[in-house]
Amino acid sequence: MTADRQGGAARTRASSRLFVGALLAIACAQHAACGRKAAPRAPEDVLPKTITSLRAVNTAEGILLSWNRPRVYADGKRMPDLGGFEIQRASGTDPAAAFGRIAVIEVTDRDRFRPVTRLRHLDPATSAGVAYRYQVVSFTVDRYVSAPSNVVTIERQVPNEDQHAPLPTPQR
Repeated sequence: MTADRQGGAARTRASSRLFVGALLAIACAQHAACGRKAAPRAPEDVLPKTITSLRAVNTAEGILLSWNRPRVYADGKRMPDLGGFEIQRASGTDPAAAFGRIAVIEVTDRDRFRPVTRLRHLDPATSAGVAYRYQVVSFTVDRYVSAPSNVVTIERQVPNEDQHAPLPTPQR
């Protein structure tokens, strides 16, 4: 092969590589332009908004917790990807007592037209006369976790029939 032919073949290979590289660049640019057009968001902005509505009541079966579903992220934007809740409990009234996880509730109604707005959890593993502190943490499907909710403290009391108004006595 002569030097002219070798030079021409090398130029052809270089041109082909350049052409393929340009096609890949165009394809990547088009692919990158597809999908979401929103600007990236800081991780602290996609945390679920902190729950502030936690309540606790005694029932015959245990302590019933209830709270409102968070609907927005910490930055106030709508949150379509709520993943669930972690229920945490501490025994006693000491504010320094550590909380431990007692349950995880997965959210399964994200795609429903009307998702549940008020959630509940029954803690049956309680003892009468003992005070408990509860808090709830929410998380997204990507496991971004909110700050803990408001803390509620309740002493376990077992409701009984004596606490109700007496029934009328039949007259003879």
